Amino acid sequence: MVIVGSGYGGAIAASRLARAGQKVCVLERGKERLPGEFPRTSGQLLKDVQMSGPGGSLLGKLRLGSPTGLLSLHLLGDVAVLTGCGLGGTSLINANVALRPDPRVLQDESWPAAFRADIGGRIADGFTHVERMLGVQPYPENRPAPRKLNLLEQAAEAVGGRFFRPPLSIHFEAGVNPAGVRQGACTLCGDCATGCNVGAKNSTQMNYLPDAQRHGAELFTHVAVHHLARHQGHWRVYYRLVGVGREVFDSPLQFLTADRVILSAGTLGSTEILMRSRAAGLPLSRELGRHFSGNGDLMGFGYNLDVPVDSVGYGDEPMEGRGPVGPSITGVIEVKDPDSMERSMVVEEGAVPAALGGYLPTLFAAVAPIMGEDTDEGFVDGMKEQARVMEGLVRGPYHGALHHTQTLFVMSHDSGSGELRLDGDSLRVVWPGVGRQENFVRGDQKMRKATEVFGGTYVRNPMGTRWLDNAILVTHPLGGCVMAEDAASGVVDHEGRVFSEESGTAVHAGLYVCDGAVIPRSLGTNPFLTISAVAERFCALMAQREGWHIDYSALPGQLPPAPAKPVGLRFTESLQGIISGAVDEDYREAAAPDRAGASSFRFIITVLVADVNALLDDPMHATRVTGCVLAPGLSPQPLTVTKGTLQVLVPDPQQPSVKQMRYRMQLLAESGERFFFEGFKQLVDDPGLDMWEDTTTLFVTVRRGEGPGDPLIQKGVLRITLDDFARQCSTFRVTNASSTQEQLHAVGRFGRFFLGGLFDIYWKPVGPEELTA
Repeated sequence: MVIVGSGYGGAIAASRLARAGQKVCVLERGKERLPGEFPRTSGQLLKDVQMSGPGGSLLGKLRLGSPTGLLSLHLLGDVAVLTGCGLGGTSLINANVALRPDPRVLQDESWPAAFRADIGGRIADGFTHVERMLGVQPYPENRPAPRKLNLLEQAAEAVGGRFFRPPLSIHFEAGVNPAGVRQGACTLCGDCATGCNVGAKNSTQMNYLPDAQRHGAELFTHVAVHHLARHQGHWRVYYRLVGVGREVFDSPLQFLTADRVILSAGTLGSTEILMRSRAAGLPLSRELGRHFSGNGDLMGFGYNLDVPVDSVGYGDEPMEGRGPVGPSITGVIEVKDPDSMERSMVVEEGAVPAALGGYLPTLFAAVAPIMGEDTDEGFVDGMKEQARVMEGLVRGPYHGALHHTQTLFVMSHDSGSGELRLDGDSLRVVWPGVGRQENFVRGDQKMRKATEVFGGTYVRNPMGTRWLDNAILVTHPLGGCVMAEDAASGVVDHEGRVFSEESGTAVHAGLYVCDGAVIPRSLGTNPFLTISAVAERFCALMAQREGWHIDYSALPGQLPPAPAKPVGLRFTESLQGIISGAVDEDYREAAAPDRAGASSFRFIITVLVADVNALLDDPMHATRVTGCVLAPGLSPQPLTVTKGTLQVLVPDPQQPSVKQMRYRMQLLAESGERFFFEGFKQLVDDPGLDMWEDTTTLFVTVRRGEGPGDPLIQKGVLRITLDDFARQCSTFRVTNASSTQEQLHAVGRFGRFFLGGLFDIYWKPVGPEELTA
């Protein structure tokens, strides 16, 4: 089965179903990051931010930054959404708060009856499983209390709620977790929201995903799923590789086949995939995209308080002599209305990660006089506040006004009446007036009260303004594929199975959604624990339905440290030309464009050198190739490359003194037909300046079948254009290098190998016997 996404829903499904003995493949759009590889500085953060979406009337359609950037900001019209991108999904950047919702939330009639009837059964079991796996615990009493925690506790009476320390999915003591992974202890640095560099944060990368791998699951990164289609009793998963250079060639989609598909790409991703699938012909409920909720999220700042806060993470800054920032969130004020669940909310303090902190002194100095509301008065107080503003501008975020700023979050209950729509190939949220809902007005009032206690300026989140055409910024998107009794009310049933019609209870065989998209309403608190419990329940029900057994017992022992990945290389190239059925002719004659039956042929492939040293040490070493082929003479749709290899500078079997670049690829058509492609570049020093011709000309054959012994049906020549060669050069990357020096060393070794080989062929020194002849 294929699981799309590696956040809480996808990682839990991968772990549990792999434990049930199923063959599991996880596809993740982002890349893998290990502790120590997350951004620590403002410059590093800039490289790890991506922005996308329709963007609204001012910005228009946009796509900025790397498609694998850690922080993904979706500008979707009436709402902006921040999500995480990487192996582990948004769990990499969340604030770790593992709160169960108000019991009234799960008893609400927006949930299917079968779900509500299971609250004391599989749902309760789900919460227990997740809390054990993630090792949740409150901020320890034996650790120094961060100032931001103490200030929130002091503000609880003014806010009108109960203060407590919530359970957090963080390791405060080094040790081995239930998945057998050794984790470090939290250093209280405050950088949780840009990824934990000490390995204390219990993201799915630390538990469910390694547990899945331990039970046989395979994880693949840089894979962005576009849409699904049903074909001959199986699912086709159409995808493209991202962040490996294929986008510069406008590469078409590839596909793979699976019996079961679980969409866990997050609220936005799963909904978007199903919307594209519907546009491609897959029948689905009309409710797809509806009931979108921002979980009542609201952010605000108590700016320039009269007391210091220490709420900016340290990153690369020394921590000695400074107070602890602590985890992103350490305290909660629960404002619970006994008569109205919808009026209840939580208020939490937060930390600004170091990588973002450097930008904020200037930003707040600019927006606070315009958007802020000073909660105290007085000439002397005003002078002190201005002095702190100037100090922060001069000395940075650990001084002055930002050093005196409390970050605040509210989670409440919005109407859940937003709608996700497909605008071209991108999502848009339609939710007029969302920011004027009563829950946001009351949330603003509560955060203002928390600010007023310490005489600061209350500033609502600057993203929540009309200048970006967004009413609110959401970090906990929910809905879009909500669970319901039938297709007239939602997109999936209480087990996560996708309805196959616009009404009724019929479902698509083997298609599920398992993430925040299925949640039918706001939760009023941090949602990841509830999403995870729902995912655990879905997996238990799937196993029961299929007759599988999930073993929940913890495995003994510590996993051995993962071996260091060798330094590798990757690049993407495209060659194009003509092939024909003239298999008895010379390659060039078969490639004549005016020959009867001639057709175009183009491939776009990514060459993956897993280990540079292995390539250079073994002259016959084959590197892996993946990609697609556009060959209308073979298939009207693109063909997907399977089992592709490239050998660099290997001897010609017929002329050992001649070198070749040798390509072999199996090609799979959407019809199910298979072809075998072979190609070689002949590198030989003929009279004249022929190196460019040799290194850019590929002689190819195509066979119907899967191997070199199958019938030969096509023959021809492909070439690389100057334009495509320039694009190819821009895609060259070193992988798994730990430093710039190691990158340069790898490039140098490969360069000397390749260019040295060409030098030996085309510019080898003339021997004495030739000089005297």
